[in-house]
Amino acid sequence: MHHIAAAEKAVTETLLLLDGVKPEGAKIKLRHLIGQRFEDLSAATGPDGPFAEAGEAAHKAIENYRQHEAFRTLLCHGVAQVTATRNGAWVLVIRSLSIRARQAEETTAVFEKADAEKKLAQLKSDGQKLASNLGQLRKKLQAKIPN
Repeated sequence: MHHIAAAEKAVTETLLLLDGVKPEGAKIKLRHLIGQRFEDLSAATGPDGPFAEAGEAAHKAIENYRQHEAFRTLLCHGVAQVTATRNGAWVLVIRSLSIRARQAEETTAVFEKADAEKKLAQLKSDGQKLASNLGQLRKKLQAKIPN
């Protein structure tokens, strides 16, 4: 969850800065839910956004990181249980309940230790790339702010 929170913080910091330096007439949404903030930042840095040129690398990193959204939802909103196999390896079981089309949808995900470690390494790497690209974008835009 630490790596998820770090990426989310970078997204929010960047959105706030973009809103502060946006070109006249441009609109930057500052919505509450983190999924919405990813959408808003993606729109602002995307090909039709007000920060398309400056935010090209950041936009690619955002779109890459979004592959983790389903896992983030599961991890942050599911009920987790750790069990052990006979050989002593741990297994993470996460259960969640959501509503889709007005119907209950139960999800159960099982992660063996080796798979969980790979997932964590990818999440960490993608989160660090995202935070780095967003940091570079903020630095670039802050340099344009008159003192």
